[in-house]
Amino acid sequence: MTALFWLMSLLAAALALGSVLLLTRDLPRVSIPGIAGELLTFALLGALLLLGAPLATLLPALIAGLIGTAVGLYRLLNR
Repeated sequence: MTALFWLMSLLAAALALGSVLLLTRDLPRVSIPGIAGELLTFALLGALLLLGAPLATLLPALIAGLIGTAVGLYRLLNR
């Protein structure tokens, strides 16, 4: 069961990074794929919590979202 939790966590991390980069790339417009990726990330993290996964499995997705936000803001501010 732990392997499934980590697999879901890595998928959520990939979605978090990709969707944040999509959202910040199209600013000030709205990116529909970016919003869909954020919703899928939220659903995966919610499923992990409901299944009783350890909180450490949420860290990769949170760190990937943080990195994506930093890269997106860096690109936006250096246009």
